[in-house]
Amino acid sequence: MKEWYKDWFDSDFYLKVYSHRDKSDAEKLLKLILNNISLPPNANILDAACGNGRHSNNFSQLGYNVVGFDLSKSLLKVAQKNKLINNSKINYLCSDIRLIPLKTSFDLILNLFTSFGYFESDEDNFSLVKFASTHLSENGYFILDYLNPNYVINNLVKSSQKNINNMKIIENRKIINNRVEKEIVISDSKNKHRFLESVRLYSLNEILSVFTKYGFNIVETFGDYSENIYNKDESERMIIIFKR
Repeated sequence: MKEWYKDWFDSDFYLKVYSHRDKSDAEKLLKLILNNISLPPNANILDAACGNGRHSNNFSQLGYNVVGFDLSKSLLKVAQKNKLINNSKINYLCSDIRLIPLKTSFDLILNLFTSFGYFESDEDNFSLVKFASTHLSENGYFILDYLNPNYVINNLVKSSQKNINNMKIIENRKIINNRVEKEIVISDSKNKHRFLESVRLYSLNEILSVFTKYGFNIVETFGDYSENIYNKDESERMIIIFKR
């Protein structure tokens, strides 16, 4: 299970399995963010674990200065392609979220679509928070878009199946040692492929205690991309806006 994200996010199947997380999803989250924070013109934005750049591109189109990084070279290739198609001015780089090689100060740092909790230690999982504490400008924002652990625990679907582009995708889920573990089995006409996901389940209080330690204050917490207020038992997501 260790470093599962390297194989999965670099595979040709990742974006196909999560194709339902589309441009519309990203635009709703963009609207939520801009409705609830105040950014200066030409703000510097860091999209941490940017994936294929769907969020980076939206902010860039609005004239903000965007830097995006990800560990997956495959996803970054897609991001670069989309950058050219949309004529976006985004600086992309390949980096581990625990070892960010940047000295720039940012007005907004984003960590979206559950790009959090992948590692085995709390220190590694919260390393981005430590980075943000020294790389956010005065009155800067940090936004965490994460799953809601209570909802996951109470609504876990142990197994599901779907078909996408002549592929059968079986997803098996379980919770072990406060982590949600997912096995993804993809069968096409020739082969069967197996990938894993493992995400640590952090409660809102656990997250707040760390952010508070590093000098952040909570602005608002939402439970979905439609700006409904967070409910610990009913909300599918936990979208937290912090301010320094």
